[in-house]
Amino acid sequence: MGQSPNNPTDVQTTNDSLAPLGSVDDSLDATFDVLASERRRRVLYALHRRSGPVALSDLAEAVAASEDAEIERVAASLHHVHLPKLATANVVEYDRETKSVRLRDCSGRLYRHLSAAAEDESRPLRRAVESARLSEF
Repeated sequence: MGQSPNNPTDVQTTNDSLAPLGSVDDSLDATFDVLASERRRRVLYALHRRSGPVALSDLAEAVAASEDAEIERVAASLHHVHLPKLATANVVEYDRETKSVRLRDCSGRLYRHLSAAAEDESRPLRRAVESARLSEF
């Protein structure tokens, strides 16, 4: 499942050699590009609260509820736009076959700016707890 020149949307998502979350290309511009979309921030808030992989359907449901949007449209947007972008930036691992998403190591510059955004949006980041539900963001 690697990225091929003929299909740029087929992102690599399960490679252990990917950089940790804090390195997002290690540039401030790349960090802000990832955080520029409110939907991507909501995805990151939800994933930050989980300790393991999350099904795309569960993630879409949580994001849709927070936006008062249709789950199917959110799922399509996440699958085709936001999750590939986050995977390319090495922020998440997204398995297109199983439709599961996992947040990569959460540290560094991206985490600092995500925390600031969460505070500004009145969504303080809480660490993952096994019993936490996705809708608790």
